[in-house]
Amino acid sequence: MTSEKHWTAEAVENALAVQGLRLAPGRAAKIAAGLNAPADRKDPLLGDLAFETDPTAYALALSRCSAK
Repeated sequence: MTSEKHWTAEAVENALAVQGLRLAPGRAAKIAAGLNAPADRKDPLLGDLAFETDPTAYALALSRCSAK
C-alpha cells in the first residue's frame, strides 16, 4: 500500500527553512513539481543518453578534460 504525498512550494520552503536553507524565488515550485511527478513516468531525454554503455568512456572523457 502506498500513499501519495503532494508537496506544495510552501511545504518545500518550510522543510528546507527548518534546516537553515533558503531557496531562490520560484525554485520551491520546481522542486515540488519534481517530487510530485509520478515515479512510473519515463524521462524522454534520459533514454537517449548513452550512460555507462562503455566502461572506458568515462576514463576517455576524463583524459580529454584534464589539464595538460
